[in-house]
Amino acid sequence: MSRHNLPAKDAIDVQQIENSKEPSSDMKIRNLDSIEDTTPGAFIWLVAAAAALGGLLFGYDTGVISGVLVVIGDDLDHKALSSSDKELITALCAAGALCGAVIAGATADKYGRRPAIWFASVLFTIGAVIQATSYTIIQMTIGRFLIGLGVGSASTVVPLYIGEISPSRFRGRMISVDMIFLGGGSVLAYALDAAFANVTHGWRYMVGLGAVPSILLGVFMFWCPESPRQLLYHNKREECISVIRSIYPNSSDEMISDKVLSIEAGVTYSKSLNEEVSVLKALGSLFGIPANFRALTAACGLMFFQQFCGFNTLMYYSSTLFDIVGFKNPIAVGTVVAGVNWIFTIVSILVIDRVGRRRILLWTMWGMPVCLVLAAIAFKWVPIDQATLELTNDKVGWPAIIVLVSMIGFVAFYAAGLGCVPWQANEFLPMEVRAMGTMMINIFNWGPNIIISSTFLSMMKGISPSGTFGFYAALCFLGWLFVYFCFPEAANMTLEEVRAVFQHGFGVKYAEEWRTQQKAEVRLQKEAAANATSD
Repeated sequence: MSRHNLPAKDAIDVQQIENSKEPSSDMKIRNLDSIEDTTPGAFIWLVAAAAALGGLLFGYDTGVISGVLVVIGDDLDHKALSSSDKELITALCAAGALCGAVIAGATADKYGRRPAIWFASVLFTIGAVIQATSYTIIQMTIGRFLIGLGVGSASTVVPLYIGEISPSRFRGRMISVDMIFLGGGSVLAYALDAAFANVTHGWRYMVGLGAVPSILLGVFMFWCPESPRQLLYHNKREECISVIRSIYPNSSDEMISDKVLSIEAGVTYSKSLNEEVSVLKALGSLFGIPANFRALTAACGLMFFQQFCGFNTLMYYSSTLFDIVGFKNPIAVGTVVAGVNWIFTIVSILVIDRVGRRRILLWTMWGMPVCLVLAAIAFKWVPIDQATLELTNDKVGWPAIIVLVSMIGFVAFYAAGLGCVPWQANEFLPMEVRAMGTMMINIFNWGPNIIISSTFLSMMKGISPSGTFGFYAALCFLGWLFVYFCFPEAANMTLEEVRAVFQHGFGVKYAEEWRTQQKAEVRLQKEAAANATSD
């Protein structure tokens, strides 16, 4: 299963690629990926960082609403917002994101990855301006919906784009750059919420400042190349070669030529399945081919559990939650939680390619239900009027401290694993269905997100805070079981190699054998090199 040290006679020439019906997982294609063993240059990291501004906007615009809901007062329609109004304003962002994800997924192949990111930057900017100038609930909801369209487009295309331009050894870390920016956006949102909390109409600054990074995103994308796979898909071979040379500056011309052939094999097969970019054909391939459907199930299933673990209730309502349990400065407390999320996201990026996606999930997801159960128990002693979600006294007692500590622990476990990995799961999907598959992943992100954002406060009133957190704890445990049985390891595989994993059921055992054999062969190569040096 190694891609290393294969004889030159096994290389594939252009004619073989053109005549091939399927890019197999055998030695031939893997021989063409020796360029993956070279060190990429700073250029690709800068491109990933520029694109990840979309992730920062994702985090900022979903997190900023937490502080806005606490301080907005009666600025909209001259009345205080009810729980239903707050859920509507929050949920419409998720609804817009669902629509944006569908639009981006349906157009990303036809028009490319970069135009979709530009489209998202425009939506972010317009939405920020509309929100900042809102005087009615209707205007605010329109602004939130437009922001949601941008969030959905960015959440679909940015990880897809970064995944396609990244060297395989660094793909996990580069996609996690998007997650770091996402977490950083949340921290920035909470920091600005706290900064403007006591300013008259400060919430307008909170939402309006989101236009700044969106403008920067649109500008920086002029210097970012289209993904090599998309360039080849649209018959732009010379541009593809130029981009690959920029990504791998330490490679030889032969390595670049081989990499082009390797990508071309996948593109040729994709075109043989989809002779033209067709939404219906892509969906048919996605659901009709068993291997593709298993890949989709693994990716979408993990995203489903990422949402139904309950994390985004903290993103949207953390300030409200900490206000409920009695903290005098709930926005500042929420900022602490957002900071923990950002720190452990960085921890994840440092280890994810070495530890692997599957292992990091299994090692962290068990802690999430434990923390939620602890919070559910603590809420039993928080003196809350369930009908109004208001404290019956103003003392911050030990139950509130336990709720805060358990939320910090929950966020740390989440950020280290489940917060990052689902956004990388589009690597499971073959190129011919990757854009549509990523769209489906985002549907499984934003669909549950709508449910969570529009029901959290109602659930707190209906089944009590303890019941709500207990419900999410049970779903977290089911998510851990799902990972154990259905989520294979794809770390260090090229996107073309991942295709073979789901030819073997969910590929959990196959992927582990691949990883073991690769490590053994690398060890043998090192031993052989050491022996040759000593001789």
